[in-house]
Amino acid sequence: MNIFSEVKEHLTARQAAEYYGLKVKRNGTACCPFHDDKHPSMKIDRNYHCFACGVGGDVIDYVSRMFGLSQYDAALKLVEDFTLPVDVKKNEGLNAQEKECIRKEKTEQKRIMHIQERFEKWCSQTVDILKNCISEIDGVNHFLIGKPPDIIFSEDYAQMLHVEPVINYWLDILCMGDISERRELFLKDRKKVEEIAGKVCTGRKRIMGCSRGSA
Repeated sequence: MNIFSEVKEHLTARQAAEYYGLKVKRNGTACCPFHDDKHPSMKIDRNYHCFACGVGGDVIDYVSRMFGLSQYDAALKLVEDFTLPVDVKKNEGLNAQEKECIRKEKTEQKRIMHIQERFEKWCSQTVDILKNCISEIDGVNHFLIGKPPDIIFSEDYAQMLHVEPVINYWLDILCMGDISERRELFLKDRKKVEEIAGKVCTGRKRIMGCSRGSA
């Protein structure tokens, strides 16, 4: 039996998670520590799974993900922290299959971290972009006071008024929605967000340029 099997014989994911500070409810649910979880979306017992961000695994995977360790180092940490009766020296010589498993785990963790970092960066940048869109629409509203009807009833301005509630809806999701709503926006509508933001900016320039030209 190798170190991984021995550690999992002695510990569950829940035991380790609670030891490292996770508050688990009686029904086995908890707020996921791997994303900004406002409502308990993780189920944890012998293994764990988050129904919002999709991560999951056994006790070793949990500690590996929590502390940014390899699977082997996570197993060693559990042996040390829980004083498990596991002969570490006996397990030092990992076979080729176990080493390949560890290598794949590291590669997968890096891939997941890259996606999560990209997602968080997009959310932050998109909030700024959409807030700027609302500011531009407000600016156009103020700018058009007293302007002639041909400018006020332009296609650009009509389009701005049409997309304003959509932009506010997206901002609500990004600022107050849960991770699943933000993820769905990122996966399905990020190109549409960029397209509408570009149209608002272009429309503002055309409206103001047209107004100056007719002055």
